[in-house]
Amino acid sequence: MSFRCFALLSGALLVACHANQESPHGAGQETAHEVRDAEATCPPIALSASLEDVIRAVVSNMASKAGADSGAYVVPSPSVRDAFAAALVSTLSGDTHKACSLPASYRSFSLHDGPEDILLVAELDSSGHPAPQSFWGTYASRRSAPGTRALIVEAPHPLFDTNTPYESRAVFSEARAEWFLMAGAHRCANEGSAGCDGTTTACGGGSAPYRESDTAHATTSPFFAIHAELSKSTDAPFLQLHGNAQSCPDALISDASGSYSDAGVTARLAAAIEARGPSVGRCGLDFPKSGCSLCGTDNVEARMTAGSSQACTEKGTQYGRLVHLEQRPSLRQIPDGGTRGYQPVVDAVISTFPPR
Repeated sequence: MSFRCFALLSGALLVACHANQESPHGAGQETAHEVRDAEATCPPIALSASLEDVIRAVVSNMASKAGADSGAYVVPSPSVRDAFAAALVSTLSGDTHKACSLPASYRSFSLHDGPEDILLVAELDSSGHPAPQSFWGTYASRRSAPGTRALIVEAPHPLFDTNTPYESRAVFSEARAEWFLMAGAHRCANEGSAGCDGTTTACGGGSAPYRESDTAHATTSPFFAIHAELSKSTDAPFLQLHGNAQSCPDALISDASGSYSDAGVTARLAAAIEARGPSVGRCGLDFPKSGCSLCGTDNVEARMTAGSSQACTEKGTQYGRLVHLEQRPSLRQIPDGGTRGYQPVVDAVISTFPPR
C-alpha cells in the first residue's frame, strides 16, 4: 500500500498518511502504525499542464485571494518555517520520503519543461488546480544535466511587480535554470511589520516599514528560508527579478552591496542586457540618485547570501552571488508579436550564465 503523506503543523501527529486505496479499517481510519510509517514515500504526481499554465493559474488565484491588505499570508513560526524549507528543498532534490512531511496543502508534482522533466512543489490539489491555504509560494527544480544552468531564479513580488512571475518562468524554462522560487502573496497582503531595516511606499499611505508578507524584506518568510537552504547547499548564483515605476533606465542592476565592480556576474549581465538594446543603470556607479534609488541594499536574501547572520538588520560582507534586477514596465512586458518585452533579459541570461 502506498500513501499520500503530509505534516500536521498544529496537531499532535507528526505525519498523517492517506491511503491511495480503501483501508481495511474503512476510509479515513488508518491505524497508528500506518500513520507513523517511517518508510512511506510520496512520489510526485504527474501533471500534463505546462509550467507556464501552472504559474498563470497560481497567480490568478493569488490575485483573487492574497492581494494587498487581504491578510491571507500565514506567518509561520521559525521552526515550522525551517522545517518546511528543509522538506521542500529535499523534495525538489528528489527525496520522496521528505515529500511526505510537506504541509497538507502542498504537494509535489512532475511535469515536462522543454527537454527535461522538472519537479514542482505548490499549493495545488491532486489534479493541479490552485488550493492555497498558507500562501507560502510555488517552487520548481530541474535536475543538473548537460545544458542546464546552475542558476536560481526568484520572483519575490509576484503581484506587485507586474509580469515578473511570467518573466521568471521564461528565464527558468528557456535558460534551463535549475531552481525557480516564486512568493505566494502580494508583498502588502498583511499589515504586520517585518521588523527589518528600511521603509517603502509600496503599500500606499506614505513611507512605512516593510510588511511581514514582503518576502524580499522579511526573514520570517518560508521564501527566505528556502533561499537560505539553497544558498548553503549549492554554489549557484541567484537572479532576483523586480519591477519599478521610478524614473530609472529600463534596467537598474546591482549585487545589493551598494558598490559596483566591473568584475563578476552582475557586470556581465548588465553588459549583456545593454547589448540587446535596453538602457541599463548600474548601482554603485551612477546610481542610486534622486528618482531612481532601488538598489537592494536592504534585501534580506542578498544580505544572507553575502554572509550576514542577521539579514533582517545587518548587511553582509561578501556580495556578488545575487543579482538584483529592477525593471521598468516596458522591460517586463510579455513578448507578443512586435513587443520584445522581457525577451532581451531572457536572452542576456542565456549568454551570461554558462551551461553545464
